[in-house]
Amino acid sequence: MSPTIVLITGANRGIGYEITKALIQSPLPYKIFLAARDPSKGEAAASSLRPLINPLTADETSISVLRLDVSSPESIAAAAEQVRHEAGRLDVLVNNAGIVDEGPDPLLRLRNTLEVNTIGPFAVTQAFKPLLKIQPEGEEPKVKRIIHVSSGLGSIGERLNPKGPYYTVPTPEYRISKAALNMLAACDAYELRDDGVKVFAYDPEFVATNLTGTPEERRKMGALEPSISGESCRDIIEGKRDAETHKFLSINGKEWPW
Repeated sequence: MSPTIVLITGANRGIGYEITKALIQSPLPYKIFLAARDPSKGEAAASSLRPLINPLTADETSISVLRLDVSSPESIAAAAEQVRHEAGRLDVLVNNAGIVDEGPDPLLRLRNTLEVNTIGPFAVTQAFKPLLKIQPEGEEPKVKRIIHVSSGLGSIGERLNPKGPYYTVPTPEYRISKAALNMLAACDAYELRDDGVKVFAYDPEFVATNLTGTPEERRKMGALEPSISGESCRDIIEGKRDAETHKFLSINGKEWPW
Protein backbone atom coordinates (compact mmCIF):
# COMPACT_ATOMS: atom_id res chain seq x y z
CA MET A 1 0.00 0.00 0.00
CA SER A 2 1.34 3.43 -0.91
CA PRO A 3 1.92 6.06 1.80
CA THR A 4 -1.02 8.26 2.75
CA ILE A 5 -0.45 11.72 1.29
CA VAL A 6 -1.19 14.50 3.77
CA LEU A 7 -0.99 18.28 3.46
CA ILE A 8 -0.93 20.34 6.68
CA THR A 9 -1.12 24.13 6.48
CA GLY A 10 0.75 26.25 9.01
CA ALA A 11 2.84 23.21 9.92
CA ASN A 12 6.17 24.80 10.76
CA ARG A 13 5.13 25.40 14.38
CA GLY A 14 2.47 24.80 17.01
CA ILE A 15 -0.29 22.30 16.42
CA GLY A 16 0.56 21.79 12.75
CA TYR A 17 4.10 20.82 13.72
CA GLU A 18 2.78 18.42 16.36
CA ILE A 19 0.37 16.77 13.89
CA THR A 20 3.29 16.22 11.54
CA LYS A 21 5.39 14.75 14.33
CA ALA A 22 2.60 12.42 15.40
CA LEU A 23 2.21 11.14 11.84
CA ILE A 24 5.88 10.45 11.20
CA GLN A 25 6.06 8.46 14.44
CA SER A 26 3.10 6.30 13.40
CA PRO A 27 3.63 2.70 12.24
CA LEU A 28 1.80 3.70 9.06
CA PRO A 29 3.68 5.35 6.18
CA TYR A 30 3.00 8.97 5.20
CA LYS A 31 4.14 11.42 2.57
CA ILE A 32 3.61 14.76 4.31
CA PHE A 33 3.55 18.16 2.68
CA LEU A 34 4.58 20.50 5.48
CA ALA A 35 3.07 23.78 4.32
CA ALA A 36 4.46 27.08 5.58
CA ARG A 37 4.13 30.69 4.48
CA ASP A 38 7.90 31.13 4.97
CA PRO A 39 9.72 28.21 3.32
CA SER A 40 12.88 28.79 5.37
CA LYS A 41 10.88 28.19 8.55
CA GLY A 42 9.30 25.19 6.91
CA GLU A 43 12.72 23.75 6.08
CA ALA A 44 13.91 24.31 9.65
CA ALA A 45 10.85 22.48 10.98
CA ALA A 46 11.25 19.62 8.52
CA SER A 47 14.94 19.25 9.41
CA SER A 48 14.09 18.94 13.09
CA LEU A 49 11.38 16.35 12.38
CA ARG A 50 13.09 14.00 9.92
CA PRO A 51 15.31 12.33 12.57
CA LEU A 52 12.10 11.40 14.44
CA ILE A 53 10.62 9.31 11.62
CA ASN A 54 9.61 5.83 12.79
CA PRO A 55 12.41 3.44 11.72
CA LEU A 56 9.77 0.92 10.65
CA THR A 57 8.48 3.30 7.95
CA ALA A 58 11.71 5.19 7.20
CA ASP A 59 11.84 3.87 3.61
CA GLU A 60 8.34 5.18 2.83
CA THR A 61 7.64 8.13 5.13
CA SER A 62 8.84 11.54 3.95
CA ILE A 63 8.38 15.26 4.57
CA SER A 64 8.30 17.79 1.72
CA VAL A 65 8.21 21.51 2.43
CA LEU A 66 5.47 23.35 0.58
CA ARG A 67 5.40 27.13 0.34
CA LEU A 68 1.79 28.09 1.01
CA ASP A 69 0.33 31.43 2.05
CA VAL A 70 -3.38 30.76 2.61
CA SER A 71 -4.21 34.43 1.95
CA SER A 72 -2.63 34.37 -1.53
CA PRO A 73 -4.54 32.81 -4.47
CA GLU A 74 -1.30 32.61 -6.46
CA SER A 75 0.48 30.77 -3.64
CA ILE A 76 -2.42 28.34 -3.23
CA ALA A 77 -2.50 27.58 -6.97
CA ALA A 78 1.26 27.00 -7.06
CA ALA A 79 1.07 24.70 -4.04
CA ALA A 80 -1.71 22.63 -5.62
CA GLU A 81 0.37 22.28 -8.79
CA GLN A 82 3.42 21.17 -6.77
CA VAL A 83 1.40 18.48 -4.97
CA ARG A 84 -0.09 17.33 -8.28
CA HIS A 85 3.39 17.13 -9.83
CA GLU A 86 5.07 15.38 -6.87
CA ALA A 87 2.28 13.08 -5.69
CA GLY A 88 -0.50 13.01 -8.27
CA ARG A 89 -3.19 13.10 -5.61
CA LEU A 90 -3.98 14.12 -2.01
CA ASP A 91 -5.48 11.85 0.64
CA VAL A 92 -5.81 14.15 3.67
CA LEU A 93 -6.02 17.94 3.86
CA VAL A 94 -5.53 19.52 7.30
CA ASN A 95 -6.51 23.20 7.30
CA ASN A 96 -4.56 24.22 10.39
CA ALA A 97 -3.13 27.68 9.64
CA GLY A 98 -4.74 30.36 11.79
CA ILE A 99 -4.18 33.63 13.60
CA VAL A 100 -5.40 35.68 16.53
CA ASP A 101 -5.19 39.36 15.52
CA GLU A 102 -4.62 41.58 18.55
CA GLY A 103 -4.50 44.92 16.72
CA PRO A 104 -6.32 48.02 18.02
CA ASP A 105 -9.03 48.29 15.33
CA PRO A 106 -11.83 45.72 15.88
CA LEU A 107 -13.09 45.91 12.29
CA LEU A 108 -9.62 45.38 10.87
CA ARG A 109 -9.07 42.55 13.36
CA LEU A 110 -12.19 40.84 12.07
CA ARG A 111 -11.23 41.27 8.42
CA ASN A 112 -7.70 39.96 8.98
CA THR A 113 -8.90 37.03 11.07
CA LEU A 114 -11.56 35.98 8.59
CA GLU A 115 -9.01 36.20 5.76
CA VAL A 116 -6.69 33.63 7.34
CA ASN A 117 -9.02 31.52 9.49
CA THR A 118 -12.02 31.18 7.17
CA ILE A 119 -11.44 32.47 3.65
CA GLY A 120 -8.00 30.83 3.52
CA PRO A 121 -9.29 27.33 4.35
CA PHE A 122 -12.13 27.82 1.87
CA ALA A 123 -9.68 28.76 -0.90
CA VAL A 124 -7.23 25.98 -0.05
CA THR A 125 -9.98 23.37 0.03
CA GLN A 126 -11.38 24.52 -3.31
CA ALA A 127 -7.93 24.25 -4.89
CA PHE A 128 -7.23 20.75 -3.55
CA LYS A 129 -10.64 19.12 -4.01
CA PRO A 130 -9.72 17.77 -7.47
CA LEU A 131 -6.63 16.06 -5.99
CA LEU A 132 -8.66 14.66 -3.10
CA LYS A 133 -10.95 12.93 -5.59
CA ILE A 134 -8.08 11.04 -7.24
CA GLN A 135 -7.42 7.49 -6.02
CA PRO A 136 -4.10 5.62 -6.24
CA GLU A 137 -3.77 3.32 -9.21
CA GLY A 138 -3.53 -0.43 -8.80
CA GLU A 139 -4.49 -0.64 -5.12
CA GLU A 140 -7.44 -0.39 -2.78
CA PRO A 141 -9.12 3.03 -2.72
CA LYS A 142 -8.15 5.25 0.19
CA VAL A 143 -10.61 7.02 2.46
CA LYS A 144 -10.09 10.72 1.85
CA ARG A 145 -10.39 13.26 4.67
CA ILE A 146 -10.52 17.02 5.23
CA ILE A 147 -9.86 18.28 8.74
CA HIS A 148 -10.65 21.90 9.52
CA VAL A 149 -8.81 22.82 12.73
CA SER A 150 -11.38 24.84 14.61
CA SER A 151 -11.77 25.82 18.28
CA GLY A 152 -14.26 25.38 21.09
CA LEU A 153 -14.47 29.18 20.97
CA GLY A 154 -16.33 28.74 17.68
CA SER A 155 -19.20 26.83 19.29
CA ILE A 156 -22.32 29.02 19.21
CA GLY A 157 -24.01 26.80 21.78
CA GLU A 158 -21.09 27.14 24.22
CA ARG A 159 -20.87 30.91 23.77
CA LEU A 160 -24.18 31.23 25.57
CA ASN A 161 -23.44 28.61 28.23
CA PRO A 162 -22.50 30.32 31.55
CA LYS A 163 -21.05 27.03 32.80
CA GLY A 164 -18.84 26.53 29.76
CA PRO A 165 -15.04 26.65 30.15
CA TYR A 166 -14.64 29.55 27.71
CA TYR A 167 -17.69 31.62 28.69
CA THR A 168 -15.64 34.59 29.94
CA VAL A 169 -13.11 34.54 27.08
CA PRO A 170 -13.76 37.50 24.71
CA THR A 171 -12.00 37.45 21.26
CA PRO A 172 -15.22 37.88 19.21
CA GLU A 173 -13.28 38.09 15.93
CA TYR A 174 -11.61 34.74 16.51
CA ARG A 175 -14.89 33.19 17.65
CA ILE A 176 -16.69 34.42 14.52
CA SER A 177 -13.96 33.08 12.23
CA LYS A 178 -14.08 29.62 13.80
CA ALA A 179 -17.89 29.46 13.82
CA ALA A 180 -17.75 30.24 10.09
CA LEU A 181 -15.08 27.57 9.62
CA ASN A 182 -17.43 25.06 11.22
CA MET A 183 -20.07 25.93 8.63
CA LEU A 184 -17.44 25.43 5.92
CA ALA A 185 -16.86 21.93 7.30
CA ALA A 186 -20.59 21.21 7.16
CA CYS A 187 -20.83 22.55 3.60
CA ASP A 188 -17.83 20.50 2.47
CA ALA A 189 -19.35 17.39 4.05
CA TYR A 190 -22.54 17.96 2.08
CA GLU A 191 -20.81 18.75 -1.20
CA LEU A 192 -18.45 15.77 -1.01
CA ARG A 193 -20.91 13.26 0.43
CA ASP A 194 -20.86 11.15 -2.75
CA ASP A 195 -17.10 11.42 -3.36
CA GLY A 196 -15.82 9.32 -0.48
CA VAL A 197 -14.39 12.33 1.38
CA LYS A 198 -14.98 12.53 5.13
CA VAL A 199 -14.95 16.04 6.59
CA PHE A 200 -14.29 17.03 10.19
CA ALA A 201 -14.40 20.16 12.33
CA TYR A 202 -11.78 19.54 15.00
CA ASP A 203 -10.93 21.46 18.16
CA PRO A 204 -7.40 20.70 19.42
CA GLU A 205 -8.26 22.32 22.79
CA PHE A 206 -6.32 25.04 24.64
CA VAL A 207 -2.67 24.10 24.24
CA ALA A 208 0.75 25.53 25.06
CA THR A 209 1.68 27.19 21.77
CA ASN A 210 2.65 30.75 20.85
CA LEU A 211 -0.65 31.52 19.08
CA THR A 212 -1.12 34.15 21.79
CA GLY A 213 1.39 34.79 24.56
CA THR A 214 4.08 32.18 25.19
CA PRO A 215 3.79 28.44 25.81
CA GLU A 216 4.96 29.01 29.39
CA GLU A 217 2.24 31.59 30.02
CA ARG A 218 -0.39 29.32 28.57
CA ARG A 219 0.77 26.35 30.67
CA LYS A 220 0.23 28.47 33.78
CA MET A 221 -3.35 28.96 32.56
CA GLY A 222 -3.89 25.20 32.32
CA ALA A 223 -2.98 24.63 28.67
CA LEU A 224 -2.32 21.10 27.48
CA GLU A 225 0.85 20.01 25.73
CA PRO A 226 0.43 20.37 21.96
CA SER A 227 1.60 16.79 21.43
CA ILE A 228 -1.76 15.66 22.86
CA SER A 229 -3.57 17.56 20.13
CA GLY A 230 -1.23 16.20 17.45
CA GLU A 231 -1.85 12.62 18.50
CA SER A 232 -5.59 13.22 18.71
CA CYS A 233 -5.64 14.60 15.17
CA ARG A 234 -3.64 11.56 14.03
CA ASP A 235 -6.49 9.39 15.32
CA ILE A 236 -8.86 11.24 12.97
CA ILE A 237 -6.45 10.92 10.05
CA GLU A 238 -6.09 7.18 10.69
CA GLY A 239 -9.86 6.62 10.69
CA LYS A 240 -10.46 6.06 14.39
CA ARG A 241 -13.24 8.68 14.49
CA ASP A 242 -14.81 8.20 11.07
CA ALA A 243 -18.23 7.61 12.64
CA GLU A 244 -18.21 11.21 13.91
CA THR A 245 -17.97 13.12 10.64
CA HIS A 246 -21.13 15.15 11.30
CA LYS A 247 -20.01 16.30 14.74
CA PHE A 248 -17.77 19.06 16.09
CA LEU A 249 -14.94 17.00 17.57
CA SER A 250 -12.43 17.64 20.30
CA ILE A 251 -9.69 15.53 21.89
CA ASN A 252 -10.15 12.33 23.89
CA GLY A 253 -13.48 11.48 22.27
CA LYS A 254 -15.12 14.76 23.27
CA GLU A 255 -17.41 16.85 21.08
CA TRP A 256 -18.83 20.36 21.19
CA PRO A 257 -22.31 21.59 20.32
CA TRP A 258 -22.28 23.43 17.02
